Amino acid sequence: MKNTMRNTQRANHRDGFTLIELLVVIAIIALLIGILLPALGAARGTARSMVCASMQRQIALLQTSYALDNQDLYSGPNTSNLNHWWIEIGATEQPLDQLYFDSDPDAPTTTLDWISPILGDAVGLSPNRAARTSQLFNEYGCAAARVFNDTIYRVNAIQDEEQFRETLQDRGFLQISYLAPTAFYYLSYDSPIPVIQVGNGRLTRRMKETFENAAVSPAGFVPRLDRVGISTSTKIMFSDGTRFASADDGLDFDPRLAPSFFGSFFANNPIIQGSSAFGRMPFNSSIQLPENQLLSFRHPNGSINAAYFDGHAAGMPQAEAYSNPNPWFPSGSRWTGNSATPESIQFMAEQSGGNPARARIY
Repeated sequence: MKNTMRNTQRANHRDGFTLIELLVVIAIIALLIGILLPALGAARGTARSMVCASMQRQIALLQTSYALDNQDLYSGPNTSNLNHWWIEIGATEQPLDQLYFDSDPDAPTTTLDWISPILGDAVGLSPNRAARTSQLFNEYGCAAARVFNDTIYRVNAIQDEEQFRETLQDRGFLQISYLAPTAFYYLSYDSPIPVIQVGNGRLTRRMKETFENAAVSPAGFVPRLDRVGISTSTKIMFSDGTRFASADDGLDFDPRLAPSFFGSFFANNPIIQGSSAFGRMPFNSSIQLPENQLLSFRHPNGSINAAYFDGHAAGMPQAEAYSNPNPWFPSGSRWTGNSATPESIQFMAEQSGGNPARARIY
């Protein structure tokens, strides 16, 4: 009888967790989450970097195809369609009409847009300038570029202001994904400017000329594949990069038809100490340096992806971007070191054997 009661009591008794055991389990789960979340975040960042590099490769191959169809001249402000033709009549210069920029999928969105002419027909971009701009940044940008513009820089200065405002509200504009180094797209100062007579006026190409910061382009340089360098696999066609973050104006997104300097498609390069795109040193007090570094060096361990003129894309650590000038300038460019980072000055001193007069870009 006693055994029967004891067995019944055992059957009715259910073991449970004590409070201490429950707390230990919760602590273990929290520890595992703490260990796994960074790993998951790193894996997600790596995946985005790979997707970004894949997109860059596709754009680079389209740029190469464009050049092969246009006497080796790759798309840029001095070569793409008619995007920098002006009519000169006497001393008066009149820019091209808005209709040109708002006509075809491959029409540049601004005079500095080198992407639309190579991408437009291939992927069926919108003929509308505002919509096409949004597509370039949102659909064909870097997967790791995830910050949206709150405003549009100098929107009141553009003719299709309302369309840009509507697009900002409907689909938005992601941060600028890619920036091309001007050294490969702008002309050297001694390059000829072609002029065609048109009645009483002249149809002339107002060329974008290179800057003399850090290095000076070779004499007679033009944006052509055979002038890029000794090895196209070492020369950067474009890279990740966002112009800059400003406390006053937000992200620098310039949709004007004829922007000055860089617009939304160009930058100098990280070798320039005062580069506003790569966040090394501000040129005015409103630029936010930490935000710049995160916006441009957006991949794991603070790296960027770069697409090269042979069509491949690869990651580049921030330290290399600041120190090695060779990928950012055409071969044969004369090194001056003006406005350059200390690391790049040291790099070129070693490359030239300590002889500044012989310092040239490889």
